[in-house]
Amino acid sequence: MTRPIVFLTDYGLDDEFVGVCHGVISRVAPDARVIDLAHGIPPQDVLRGALVLAAAVPYMPEDAVYLGVVDPGVGGPRGAIAVATAAGPLMVGPDNGLLSLAWQELGGVIKAVEVSAPEVLLRPVSATFHGRDVFAPAAAHLANVADLHELGPEVDVDALQHVHVPPPAVQPGELAAVVLGVDRFGNLKLNATPDDLVEADLQGFARLLLRHAGGTADVIPARTFADVPPGEPALIEDSSGSLAVVVNQGSAAKSFGLGAGSSLTLSGSPDAAQPSD
Repeated sequence: MTRPIVFLTDYGLDDEFVGVCHGVISRVAPDARVIDLAHGIPPQDVLRGALVLAAAVPYMPEDAVYLGVVDPGVGGPRGAIAVATAAGPLMVGPDNGLLSLAWQELGGVIKAVEVSAPEVLLRPVSATFHGRDVFAPAAAHLANVADLHELGPEVDVDALQHVHVPPPAVQPGELAAVVLGVDRFGNLKLNATPDDLVEADLQGFARLLLRHAGGTADVIPARTFADVPPGEPALIEDSSGSLAVVVNQGSAAKSFGLGAGSSLTLSGSPDAAQPSD
C-alpha cells in the first residue's frame, strides 16, 4: 500500500526538472500515484504556490503526501522539512511558508522533522536542485509509508515559517484589495471575499467602480463570466470563494495592466445607484 503524492512546483514544463523528480519518485516508490497539481506557479512566488496548494486540499486524497517546491532560498539557510498534519496527510518542502496555508486547512502541524537522513537524500546533493535530491526522495519514502522520523531529526513546530495573506481594507462604501495572483486566463484573484463586499455595503450595486494606479473602470458584479457581454469586465466569486476581477473571453490582467501585488479599490459606481429592497 502506498500513499499518493500531490506535486506542485514553479518548474514549468519546458525543462526536465519535473520529469526528473518523477523519475526519482518512481525509483523509490514505483507504485505511488503522482498527481501533478501545478507546475506553472510563477517563479519564486511562494505565496501563489501556498494559495494554490491550500485551495486544492479539499479535493485531494485523504492519505496524500504533498510535495511542494517553490524554493527561491534553495541551497541557503532555509530548512528542508516534512510535517504530519492533524488531518492525516503529510507534507514535504522548503521551510519558507509554502506549505503553511495547506497545513492550516488540514488542522495544523502535529509533528515536523528536518529532511536530512543520508539514506533518504540522493548523493551528492546539488546546491540548486533540492527538488530532485531532497524533497522528491523524501516524499517517495513517505509514500512508501515510512515513518516521519526516518527522514531526520524532529524540529520545533512553533518555529516553522508561515506566509500571511494580507487582509483587505473594508470601510463603508469602499473595499481596498490586493491582487494575490493571476491565472493563465488573466483573472485577478483578490484578497477579499463576498463577505467583505457585504461588510462594505457594496453587495447591492449593479455596477462597481474599480480604481487602480492606471485609471478607473466600471465592473459588473456577476455570478459567472457569461453574465456580461464578451470583452466586458466583471467581479465574480471564484471557485475557491475569493473575489476575482475577470473579463469575459478576455484577460483582466491585460485590460487593466494589473498583476500579483497590484492594489485596487472597489466602490459604488456613481452611474449605478444601489437598488432599493
